[in-house]
Amino acid sequence: MKRITPRTIGMVLLIVVVGLFTVYPLGMIFYGSFRSDAPGMPGHFTMDGYKEGFTDPTIGKALWNTFSLATVRTVITMALAVFFCWIIVRTDTPFRGALEVLMWINFFIPSLPMAMAWVLLLDPSYGVLNKLLMKLPFIDGPLFNCYSFWGIVWAHIPFSTSVRVLMFAPAFRNMDAALEESARMSGASNLTTLLRVTFPILMPAIVGATLLGYIRSLESFEIELLLGMPAKFFVFSTKVYDLLRWDPPLYPPAMALSSIFLVVIVGLIFFNRWVIQRRQYTTVTGKGYRTTPIRLGKWKYVTLAFVLVYAGVFLILPVSFLIVGTFMKISGMFELPDPYTMIHWVEVLGDPVFSSSLGNSLILCVVAALAGMTIFSFISYISVRTKLPGRGVLDFMSWLPWTVPGLLLAVGLLWVFLEGIPYFKFMYGTMYILIIAMIIKELPMGVRVMDGTMVQINKELEESARMSGAGWFYTFRRIMAPLLIPTYTATAVMIFLAAMRDISIVVLLYSPKSRVLSILMLEHYIGMAPEKGMVVGLIITVICIGTAITARAFGMGLRSENG
Repeated sequence: MKRITPRTIGMVLLIVVVGLFTVYPLGMIFYGSFRSDAPGMPGHFTMDGYKEGFTDPTIGKALWNTFSLATVRTVITMALAVFFCWIIVRTDTPFRGALEVLMWINFFIPSLPMAMAWVLLLDPSYGVLNKLLMKLPFIDGPLFNCYSFWGIVWAHIPFSTSVRVLMFAPAFRNMDAALEESARMSGASNLTTLLRVTFPILMPAIVGATLLGYIRSLESFEIELLLGMPAKFFVFSTKVYDLLRWDPPLYPPAMALSSIFLVVIVGLIFFNRWVIQRRQYTTVTGKGYRTTPIRLGKWKYVTLAFVLVYAGVFLILPVSFLIVGTFMKISGMFELPDPYTMIHWVEVLGDPVFSSSLGNSLILCVVAALAGMTIFSFISYISVRTKLPGRGVLDFMSWLPWTVPGLLLAVGLLWVFLEGIPYFKFMYGTMYILIIAMIIKELPMGVRVMDGTMVQINKELEESARMSGAGWFYTFRRIMAPLLIPTYTATAVMIFLAAMRDISIVVLLYSPKSRVLSILMLEHYIGMAPEKGMVVGLIITVICIGTAITARAFGMGLRSENG
């Protein structure tokens, strides 16, 4: 019989704790789908939620909208991302390092404030672009409508494209330029080489990242809420939010919808793994490889112009109108004799609710960042650097939240804290549950970032420490932790930024006392004060961009290879 050691006990406890906040919430979603009342309230088991789910046409329509939006958005942004990666990484386009930074900035800008700016530009009644185009003699009505399927797709393009650029870029950098040079020596043009050589070789990496991005895109909430709700255009996340905002909340259909959606997501995850395992191409071998940029000649100015136009349309234009919107007396009313004012800034900055929300946001961001980077490093260390039994289970559970939309995870946590574990009920609506939820949501990304550094550290350093009599915890604290400081910092910055701008994971878990800036922004905008919502949105945007630029300037693990 094997002796139970303290390390084994610690491993079991860690698996239990991680499973409690990753696996258990998903189980509670299915449990809640069969309950007749709200979590924490007396009720009985019923199938009413599923009956309503399969008979209510709006629920089926919401699921269709969710997947159709994600599909169209993924196709468009994948094509753009592949083209931009080729321009930035594989060509001699001027200022391509700066162009990558523009993509990088778009990644850190919160989505909701940008959607607010697009309302000022594309609203069918008062949108600036519609008004300008309608002055042309051959245009009778508004050409654009931001409150539509294509309006939502348009608002998603900058962030979704930047995410995919960051995901695809490493594969483009690691591809041997000799493969492309051979094609051009055979008479192929640059475009033919891109379509017939570069793209097919990188297809496994592109498909894997695209499917993962597709799964993540299904969780979109803020833009769909802002632009879809006025047109009664629901997706999964906004439909669940709408059902739970009724008085009383309609928990049975909301939980049934969540459980159905979760089953579909799990199916997509297995499909993703099947695709990746079936198609494998070698692009990096033991031989040295070259990454000589492709010379585009005069076409390099065309590619430069294309990316600059993209940056102008999807970055400079919306940010400019977001700033303008914060100074408008009435949002969108540019025709007023004196349309601008400072009153919204004065009222927001002088509002004690803003002060408390800012304080809550900083607490959430800082505590989640510090606690998260510590927890993620321990999980990564055990998974990568040890041979403890159960480390594979721990690694799987740490990856699991990546497959669950933020609102779906919030629904599961809602049931965990209100009914699943009675002793946790006091945490509901407090900063504690928001911090826990944010750490869980960022767990997969944080552990993956830590894994990337863990595998690069030579095990001889630990072996030398253990031969000197040091235990594993002392070795981790004195050997591993100092070497991980840059990765610690990068992970903390990523968690900080995610916590500052996230809405989907906190929208069902907060209370007036734990309201954060992102929720205050949403409350203002969908309420009667969209101008104040834009003020708060601009403040969040400035905080996110300022934090990201500071991190990059100090080399906190966020520096791009071309930058």
